[in-house]
Amino acid sequence: MTVSGAPADDATLVAGVLAGDRQAFAGVYERYADRLHDFAYSMLRSREEAADCVADSFVVMAEKVGQLRDPSRLRPWLYSVVRNECLRTLRGRAREAHDEEWLEAMPDDASGPEQQVTDTAVQEELRELVWAAIEGLNDRDRALLDLHLRQGLDGAELAAAMDVTPANSYVMLSRARDQVERSLGALLIARRGSELCADLAGILGDWDGRFSPLIRKRVARHIDNCETCETRRRLMVSPLALLAGVPAFAAPASLRDRVLGDERLVSYYVDDPVLPAAGPPAGGAGGGA
Repeated sequence: MTVSGAPADDATLVAGVLAGDRQAFAGVYERYADRLHDFAYSMLRSREEAADCVADSFVVMAEKVGQLRDPSRLRPWLYSVVRNECLRTLRGRAREAHDEEWLEAMPDDASGPEQQVTDTAVQEELRELVWAAIEGLNDRDRALLDLHLRQGLDGAELAAAMDVTPANSYVMLSRARDQVERSLGALLIARRGSELCADLAGILGDWDGRFSPLIRKRVARHIDNCETCETRRRLMVSPLALLAGVPAFAAPASLRDRVLGDERLVSYYVDDPVLPAAGPPAGGAGGGA
């Protein structure tokens, strides 16, 4: 959907959706589907479930977009819708999140979209560790970090996507960042730095490789009081920077027709023009609105 040859802004797209313009629905999809799917995948780690959540989210958009008081805030509102759909899916799995045991079982063979990146062996290993660690966060913190670091939301937009106040989002983000930096930093030192410190080697003498809460606390406390290990931790690539660098996971090409042809969504259209072929989303996956 364009206005005078230029892409329509979000407020114009929202007005079109409210009017039942199928082209406006298509415009929203083309602008945000890849990024919404990437976010859903980061929460669910399932391509099929991520696609299902995006499809369901567009139906929710049709039902509830009239409640959006500021149409220019469509982007964070859509992330909020997708987040809630993902949480519903996670509840359906009867998943339990453990704040104090979020790195209890760190796998060595974690896989994820970061494996598509051509990089040094060390960078590959670190990214795999980061992805596995983020999987262990509770659902709220995982969504918060992904929205901020990979989807580019900040301030009021981040708060809107998380359905909290800006002040609360700032506190939550600070806590989550500190938790990842300290805990994952301890893991990286345990995995790669014990040969440089006799005291740390002693702590890890009978370590089986599983990053239990007890080992995490022991290593983190040691690092806080060891100049050698603290210096090494500071010199390592930031876990948050590694997370931010994980490539976006685009929506499957077939999802567009599935969403726009969904009978639940079609009922909102007042016309039924032939849609043009899908082009690349504005800004690409992971970019700004």
